Amino acid sequence: MSKCGCEPDERTIVPCSNPKGWVSKDEYVREMDGGIYATYSTELESYDRSFQEWARIDNGRSYSYLLDKGLAWIIEAFFALQPHSYAAFVECAAPLKVGVVLVYDTLHEVKRPLLVMFMDCAGKMIQVEPCFKGRTYEEGNDCFGSLLSLPNALAKSWLWRTGGWRVPSEPFQGPLINRGLIGHPSSQWRDADQYLDSLGRGYKKKFLADLASRFPDCLTKSNGIKRYKFRCFLDTRKANQTGPVGDQFFVVSTRTDQVVYHIHHGDVANLRVLHDPADAIDRYCAHVLRNKEGEFDFSPWSELLM
Repeated sequence: MSKCGCEPDERTIVPCSNPKGWVSKDEYVREMDGGIYATYSTELESYDRSFQEWARIDNGRSYSYLLDKGLAWIIEAFFALQPHSYAAFVECAAPLKVGVVLVYDTLHEVKRPLLVMFMDCAGKMIQVEPCFKGRTYEEGNDCFGSLLSLPNALAKSWLWRTGGWRVPSEPFQGPLINRGLIGHPSSQWRDADQYLDSLGRGYKKKFLADLASRFPDCLTKSNGIKRYKFRCFLDTRKANQTGPVGDQFFVVSTRTDQVVYHIHHGDVANLRVLHDPADAIDRYCAHVLRNKEGEFDFSPWSELLM
């Protein structure tokens, strides 16, 4: 359960209590009751060790490494590949930090630390997920080929040295919720059936077979389990929002053609394709980072898939 009481799953229809859909500075300062750290201090190291033991992670995520390297190092590749986002980071983002949210474990009667790597950007929290040590795309981990399906300008910037980005609606949010920015295929991309469930009742029944027919190579089966790898890597809806609103972007992760598909306001019947996705998504992400009002207009880059 998340701290607001909602299941950390895209399928929930009941919105969380935060009406804004993002976390302000006052909120994350108040909720990160284990402290906020700009360097890897002794106390944070203790929290990190406890977190890894609790989560049974044999090779933990590299919070200390990214903190030492800093945001400027993380976004080095953005300068050439995502210049609008790079400019927005330079203009609006505070230094990278790690916050500790202490959640009471009633079974063992102790408080468990949950670590969150984030920055304040134009007044709201932007979360960046560390990869497991030695497992970045830069170091050769293409996530079983999934990252090869994403346009290079996006994969080799946003996911080059990180495990994904998002705009959370709570200071600590379940791993299955990814909204606002580009997520990582290991845990944050949503398969076609999961995405259709998030639109509301009846969408999966009405549209899943058609999507599988249009993209037959997206359907895989392993140990009897079907996976529909027409996958959403970017969902512009706020993290506490469901239904046919906003814009969602997909790749077929069994392919390497790097084509980006677009669904606007839940109109699955009129699937679209995004031309020059690197530019479109770069400009959108800069819009988000600068905390601009209103929906970003993707129409100059988007047209119906014939």
